[in-house]
Amino acid sequence: MQKAETEKRPAEPKLPAAKAAPRDAAKPQESPKTDAISQVNAQIDEERKKRGEILGNIRPSRNKLAYKINEKAAISRLSVISKKSTKDIGFLRRRKEQIEFRIATEAFTLDAEKDLIRKKGEIEKELEESIKSYRLRRKLEFIDKDIEELTKRIDAYEQQLKDSEKRLDVYYDHLRKLLGDKRRERQRGERQQQPRKEQKTVEISLADIAVIKDKKNNKEDTEIGD
Repeated sequence: MQKAETEKRPAEPKLPAAKAAPRDAAKPQESPKTDAISQVNAQIDEERKKRGEILGNIRPSRNKLAYKINEKAAISRLSVISKKSTKDIGFLRRRKEQIEFRIATEAFTLDAEKDLIRKKGEIEKELEESIKSYRLRRKLEFIDKDIEELTKRIDAYEQQLKDSEKRLDVYYDHLRKLLGDKRRERQRGERQQQPRKEQKTVEISLADIAVIKDKKNNKEDTEIGD
């Protein structure tokens, strides 16, 4: 008997298994405008990095240019650079060699030999001044060349800075526009989410209607009596 009742009892319905929420659904998806703002910020960071590298190159170049200008001024003031020390070095060397050869090969009196030795000393002194003057003049030529190259390099760096500033201005203008549009969208969304104020319905009872009618009738009677 118990067996028959067990067979007649309906089976309990099975509840459907809950579907697992996808992992990506939990993460909020960024809007295209947010992606654009992130991209512009990345461009600004990259441009500012390049600008920092340019500034890092231009500072030592300016310092070196200032040093070269001061060095040129100091060398130009040296007294050894004069018109008197511009004789040809080769000519002075040949004169010195000729005197040395005569002293070594010819017979002179004591006074004549002393005179040649004195002339040799004068030529050596003049030759030494000419060599110093030549070396300083060559150094000035190298300094002038360095100044020219440094000036061109600095001009190129300054032009790169100007171009970088223009690009940054464009990026900042674009970013301000994106942020302004996004702020307006947020304010519009906040206004739409605010609940509308419901108009209060005025309920009039039967007693109020009776009072209104009495006032109206009294007003009409007063007008007729007048």
